Amino acid sequence: MSFSYLEANGVFLKIVIAAMVTFLFSEFIAIYPIFSNYEKHKTVVLKHIVPIWEITGTMIVFFVVELELIYSGLVPISSYLFIPVIGLFVALLILRNVAIIYSEFIWKKVDSKPLMMFYSAATFLMVIGFVTAIAALMVGNSVSTAIPSLPPLLHLDLTNLSKSYVDYIALLTAPVYSAVYWEFLFGTLFIAFGMSQVFYRIAKRTSYIPLFTIILGLFLNVNAWNVVATLAGAKFMGDYMILPVIITIAIPLLYMYKPTTNLASYKPFWFIVMTIAVLFLELPITRIAGGAYSINTFASPNSMLVANFWLSMIGGILFLLLMIMYAYVYNSGRMSINPDKIEKTNKSNAEATEQAGKNEAQKN
Repeated sequence: MSFSYLEANGVFLKIVIAAMVTFLFSEFIAIYPIFSNYEKHKTVVLKHIVPIWEITGTMIVFFVVELELIYSGLVPISSYLFIPVIGLFVALLILRNVAIIYSEFIWKKVDSKPLMMFYSAATFLMVIGFVTAIAALMVGNSVSTAIPSLPPLLHLDLTNLSKSYVDYIALLTAPVYSAVYWEFLFGTLFIAFGMSQVFYRIAKRTSYIPLFTIILGLFLNVNAWNVVATLAGAKFMGDYMILPVIITIAIPLLYMYKPTTNLASYKPFWFIVMTIAVLFLELPITRIAGGAYSINTFASPNSMLVANFWLSMIGGILFLLLMIMYAYVYNSGRMSINPDKIEKTNKSNAEATEQAGKNEAQKN
């Protein structure tokens, strides 16, 4: 089989999307500890968010550049179809970055709680917008083909893009569309809640809440995907969903098992396994709009694909270096992959900082 730059670039784009979604999701789930008890969870939340929010932004830019270079035909289509969602996403991205910059680096003497709550709410809405766009793009207008009584959802005219648009009202209110959308959205929220309990170590190790909410969320999400696949006649998930489900359930189980509790909430480990889980959900997807169009229809010229392949290799290496830097910062300046040792070091550092604060207060 000859090497295909298009296929190689396509896989690389899916890896970038998987990493971007994983990073964004890790910030998305911070809304639960921030809004539930900010003062109590402040330290553990900021320990993750402060070094990671810039990497998340980098991954978003990486995704946009890759999309432009690999599937350049999709960019103008996306502009027409998703301009409301894209505009909101960009505005929220800027505002949330401003909030965390002012909170951590400028207004140090001001209570950071309102700014961090705004940051988490903005990130939350960004992900909701992303889920909405993905739902519209995946379902397309093929559901209305299966059920003629439904109104068209994705109005895509490749000959005149100015006539293309997404009927967001139909997505949110039409019987089948809204059922699938809301089921998928609530499933995502349940998974996010369960993951936040583990990722930020909010729940007790013996608590069944993370496991229960994640299983409930998976049930809703898997069912929603199956409905979309059935109605659209596009069996794009199949066996590829097994591994993501196993990984997602394994994380709360590892958290409940004492020898692996620290591993389950160890951020580098979590990023790796969740990126793999998201990637496997993407791999079988080769068509959009419910199977109406092959993704390769919108591919860039071969010369662009060749250049992008090698540029992507360089970008991938730089991304790995960013991840190593993140792990170094998260591990309190230690190049270690042992979560138990890191946890002990973090506790010692926290106790030392607390004691230093008490000593300073006594002097004053």
